[in-house]
Amino acid sequence: MPKIEKIERPDVREVLPNLPLVLGYIAVKDLERREDRVGVLSRLGYGNQAIAVICDTTPLTVAVMKSHLKKKKREGVK
Repeated sequence: MPKIEKIERPDVREVLPNLPLVLGYIAVKDLERREDRVGVLSRLGYGNQAIAVICDTTPLTVAVMKSHLKKKKREGVK
């Protein structure tokens, strides 16, 4: 009788390690301005590192943009 090997299912975290990044990219793909992308991703709860990867920039640039957005919001300018 042939030996039947058990097929193991891969861990979901290994198969879809970047799913949040993909979803973030989809959320902002139609936005042209990087500042708009940063604002949307920030409101969705993404951190500076993830936003930087999605927007192809650095986490420091993201932090500066978020600061500018916060300042504009305080001043009532859009």
